[in-house]
Amino acid sequence: MMVTGPALGRRHLLAGGAAILTLGNARVGRAAGAASQCVLGVTQEAVNFNPLLYVNTGVETSVEYIVFDAPWQIGPDGNFFPNLAAEIPTRANGGISADGRTWTVKLNPAVRWHDGTPFSSADVAFTLDTIMNPKVAVRSRNGHDHVASYDTPDPQTIRIQLKDNFAPYLVSWQKTSIIPKHILGGVADINTAPFNTAPIGTGPFKFKERVAGSYISFEPNTAYHRGAPKLTSLIQKYVPDQQTLYAQFQTGEVDIYDLQGIPPLLYSRAKKLPGSRILLSPSPFVEFIYFNCGKPQFKDKAVRKAIYMAIDKKGWIDAVYYGVPQPTLSYLPPNHWAYNKSLKDPGYNPAQAAAMLDAAGWKVGSDGVRAKDGVRLAFTMSTTAGNKSREQAQQLVQQNLKKINVEMTIKNMPASVVWGDYTVKSEFDTLMVGWDPLLYPDPDYTDRIASNLIPAKGGSGSNYVQYENAEIDALCAKGTATLEQAERKPIYDRIQEILLDDMPFAPIFAYELVIGVKDRVHGYEVNPYTPINSWNTGAWSVG
Repeated sequence: MMVTGPALGRRHLLAGGAAILTLGNARVGRAAGAASQCVLGVTQEAVNFNPLLYVNTGVETSVEYIVFDAPWQIGPDGNFFPNLAAEIPTRANGGISADGRTWTVKLNPAVRWHDGTPFSSADVAFTLDTIMNPKVAVRSRNGHDHVASYDTPDPQTIRIQLKDNFAPYLVSWQKTSIIPKHILGGVADINTAPFNTAPIGTGPFKFKERVAGSYISFEPNTAYHRGAPKLTSLIQKYVPDQQTLYAQFQTGEVDIYDLQGIPPLLYSRAKKLPGSRILLSPSPFVEFIYFNCGKPQFKDKAVRKAIYMAIDKKGWIDAVYYGVPQPTLSYLPPNHWAYNKSLKDPGYNPAQAAAMLDAAGWKVGSDGVRAKDGVRLAFTMSTTAGNKSREQAQQLVQQNLKKINVEMTIKNMPASVVWGDYTVKSEFDTLMVGWDPLLYPDPDYTDRIASNLIPAKGGSGSNYVQYENAEIDALCAKGTATLEQAERKPIYDRIQEILLDDMPFAPIFAYELVIGVKDRVHGYEVNPYTPINSWNTGAWSVG
């Protein structure tokens, strides 16, 4: 899940502009003569480098992009282009059968693993074997769970038979990096394989070393099938403190400030930094308030809708995030092709919200809090403890709701607790959380809203709000079975319309991150379809 960075005090953040970070004995900065070295600064630490197993989307995705390849990639324009595959399979080129269920993927014969071993269809089949293996804790089987069978007619071809039409399957493979059969095929337990911390891929850079708590270094794969990288060294530097990372970007010790981005309160000042360009990077993540529809306070959608109307969403964006993120009324960012532009914003109207609760029978009690049938309209709101931005937002929401006689109590916990069983088993009242569609850029949201994907009711999936709606279930199935975008658009328009009316979760804004890049870096491009912008490091250069 995405976690926004802390809103540190302005004076605190602007102090110490020449600070140098030393972690242990490993000081990573601009070494003399390292003209072709690029330092990517991030505020979270990557620890698992197996692309099928890692859980920390963003910082570990970055390592995946640097070391591994998927059959195809997605560019900033939203179009796919071949990587390990020789071409994108389509009906026109015979890669997808007329009924959409047989996929034939031709592979690039020039690809080699970092150890020189030829890449082949056996590696792709082994990757599928691993994904389907119930003993392997893969982070996602989305899309691949629609596979009925697969075979490898020759070393450069894999043929996959689907059980049904599944429109996002192209995205499933864009998000699936291939792992090496010749290294992992004989490993007893992939979950604990040494490979997970010392990976070998086919990507533009080779993994060199990780110094815990400090950095990961990569060296160029000079035999890369798309051409040797232009950098002689790439460093992913871990700096947990935003103040220190911003200071190092100011001084040039860090070339790129990515992932959580520069704090929005520094946006206007950062734009004036000499020798730097400051970019706004749209993100797949949307910030929500998640309602637990299984709790008695939230079974009535009138309550959920009234709360949404009572929250000053624009004030939240302006006060906490300095107006940088884009408001959204959906689980999709407003720049997405499937976003329903006809959605009507209920706005910020405490008086109307109070009237809605009155009409629904939630009357103000002697203690000043509304109640109905013995249930008080009181609840907790949880997120990661220490997340200053969210804590500030929670206080604003708390004040908003007090005006309509709703009692909200802040209950934050460490990330390992709040995002563990507390979320997965739907033990929370409400959450403040940022999530993306799991198969983004496809608009499918089945995993988070289908009635049969509620983990708290014994299923798998990510429907933590315990939302159940038969029409939504039918539309989700229809949306993934429909292959043409023009025919899918009205399906997803209707899904978003229902969700805004039922309000199982309250959408607030789509993330837009403030990214810093030194002018000496060339080839860096923000990509709204990836969680971090290290998707094309092979094209980066400095000078």
